[in-house]
Amino acid sequence: MTLPPFHPFSLDYTANPKPYFAEFHRSGRLAFLPEMNAVAVHGYEAVRAFCDHPQMSRNPADAGLVDPEQDAIRMARWPTLEGQMRRTVAGDQQGLARMREMLAPDFKPAMIRKMATTVKEVVERICAPLAVERDVDMVTLVQTVPLVVISKLLGIDEATADAEMFLRAAPAYFRGINPLADEDCRDQAEVAANQMFAVLARTVEQRKRDPQTDMVTQVLEIAAGMGDVTTDDVVRALVILVAAGTDTTRLTTSLAVKTLLTHPAEFEALRRNRDDVKNAVMELLRFESPTKFLVRIAVEDVVWEGQTIPRGTIVLLSIMGAGWDPRVFPAPERFDVQRDLKGSLNFGFGSGYCLGVHLARLQVGTLVHYLLDHLPSTATIDEAGMRWDSRNLFLREITALPVHVR
Repeated sequence: MTLPPFHPFSLDYTANPKPYFAEFHRSGRLAFLPEMNAVAVHGYEAVRAFCDHPQMSRNPADAGLVDPEQDAIRMARWPTLEGQMRRTVAGDQQGLARMREMLAPDFKPAMIRKMATTVKEVVERICAPLAVERDVDMVTLVQTVPLVVISKLLGIDEATADAEMFLRAAPAYFRGINPLADEDCRDQAEVAANQMFAVLARTVEQRKRDPQTDMVTQVLEIAAGMGDVTTDDVVRALVILVAAGTDTTRLTTSLAVKTLLTHPAEFEALRRNRDDVKNAVMELLRFESPTKFLVRIAVEDVVWEGQTIPRGTIVLLSIMGAGWDPRVFPAPERFDVQRDLKGSLNFGFGSGYCLGVHLARLQVGTLVHYLLDHLPSTATIDEAGMRWDSRNLFLREITALPVHVR
């Protein structure tokens, strides 16, 4: 069967990119998109190399791609949203490194292990309908798990208006940082960003007066030893923490359900051997990654296997495509919970390696254990009711996953 033409924002590619991966891996070619001034990269070695390539940057300004007049207009209309993006997604690498330094101790494995009880309690409470309902939308059911977890770890009291505002604002903020978000979406995200920043700023000021055992207090203690760190610096670091602990995880949980229910034999094998769950989490991420692309900009001409990526080209790195490269992961179409995943790029590579890797693995692993306890392998997905939003450049956004449980 002939594949529809490749395009990053097509529904075909977003919902089922695997046939495209097979074609690109067979040919070894890069997927140039002249209409976008972009190239999509799917091979493992190229994706790994370009994640931290000296001739590539996260900042479009480094390649002269920023129109100062349009840039000023965006900054005037969406100051909070644009300001945070410039400090993180594209630009101030020194500032970003400083923020990561503030956060790193909170994401060490030993610290994450202490969070296991909290994560388990949140998963059991939010996913309780799975044990009794006949039909559920898994996206609706599980998408709040990571946000509730992170709000508890930040010490935001669930019974307060701040917690309600935080849980409502964070998803709208994340939708707005998509570079292709329309103006209405960005307007909503700007409002959400201001609300989220206000909640975090109040929490920071409270912890300065009354330290607790939560992440905010720990970040403040680290910041105190770093010199001239303002409340705004701490708040912006906490926003990175929220992103690192939530956004991809909420999609991973839904995609994990999809994979397990379409592979009932592996699902049952996991029930028999729970020791495989830890590795299964990484295989779930490889098989159905929530990440569509990481974005880099070529600041000089880059030659890869005889193909030239011109200076100024937007480089789209497919983490999932790398995980389906048969030269590194044989028979990638086979979902195998015992697969050797050494060298996996599920969480990126190099200086951009995901800060929230251990928290994400804990949350997804806890959810998988809950599914093994409460979701029968005879449950089925209503494929006609599945919905995707293909407009997101960074994420494979599944928006509805109806499941007939029993």
